[in-house]
Amino acid sequence: MAKLIFNYPFMMREYQLTKDKLTVGRLKEHDIIIPDYQAFRSLQVEMQRQLLKILTKVSRTHARLEKINGVYHVVDTGTRGAGSSYGTYVNELRLETGKPYPLRSGDKIRFGPVECIFSEGGKDES
Repeated sequence: MAKLIFNYPFMMREYQLTKDKLTVGRLKEHDIIIPDYQAFRSLQVEMQRQLLKILTKVSRTHARLEKINGVYHVVDTGTRGAGSSYGTYVNELRLETGKPYPLRSGDKIRFGPVECIFSEGGKDES
């Protein structure tokens, strides 16, 4: 099963991609919320304050992951559909707004300043 792997104290380690279309952003309505508020609340208040400076660079609605013809793609959407302010990247390439980009296992995805690894099947690739 495909998953995103994070290495931050404000996120769970892995998020299984259990649907063909998932959204990513700061709002609680998303499938993958950055930060994961349960993990974020467990941090010391001073650490939370420090992290807020970078976490506000993740848009309220940042991106969408969707399975197209059996392959997961990431799409930079932004809150109003005009793209995220700080960008969505795959392997350091900034994505064009609204254009699906196919993912391969081991790809690094960055939502603004927050990076994760896309993994399909086998072992963790982080």
